[in-house]
Order: sequence, then C-alpha cells, then structure tokens
Amino acid sequence: MLDKKSYAVLKALNKLSEGTAYKVITAEDVLSNLTPKSQYDADGIKQIIEFLEKQEYLNIKFCEDNTYCYSLTPKARISLEQEGSKPKPKKSNKEILNFVFTMIASFIGAMLALIIFAYLPI
Repeated sequence: MLDKKSYAVLKALNKLSEGTAYKVITAEDVLSNLTPKSQYDADGIKQIIEFLEKQEYLNIKFCEDNTYCYSLTPKARISLEQEGSKPKPKKSNKEILNFVFTMIASFIGAMLALIIFAYLPI
C-alpha cells in the first residue's frame, strides 16, 4: 500500500507516461503535474521514485541528474485502476448519531463515577 505522497507521484508518472513504453522525464516534469499546494522538491521526488522502483511499481532504465527513464509496471497500472474505482465510504446519519450518543453516555458515566468516589469514605 502506498502513502498519499507516493500515490500522487505515481499518478503524475502515469499521466506523463505513454502506454507501456519507456519515457524520459525530469523531476520538474513530475513537479509540474503535482498540485501547487503540495510541498515536493527534486530530492523528495527522487526518493519517492526510488521507493516506487523498490516496490516494483516502476522499471527504471537510468537515473542521472534528476532525469529518469522509466516505465510503469502492470502492478502500478492495476493499483491506479483499483484506487480510482473505489467508492468513497459515506457516513450515514445513524453512524454519526451513534457516535454522539456514545460520547454523551461516556461523559455522563465518568461524571457519575467522580461523584460517587468523591463522597465515598475511604
């Protein structure tokens, strides 16, 4: 399983790639395909790309001075397809009410315990 940053870089690499062929890119190309609010730099991109290669999401032919020749593996494409097709779970009103009532009941229980033990002679 990939963390958010690795997954974002993998999505950017997928956007830059052309099918299963090898593609030559620079770290700046990857940075330009990431969101502006994300705080990535060339060194961070290099570390994430090395991690993705170790996890067998990428095949890298060469890596020189922030220039990479890579191709995505089938594992990466399957991961991207599965992540994109997952429906996001939606919290129902019943779950929210259950959480609120549980918090209220635990607070009342703690208060009763404090009152009981405060007036108990020891």
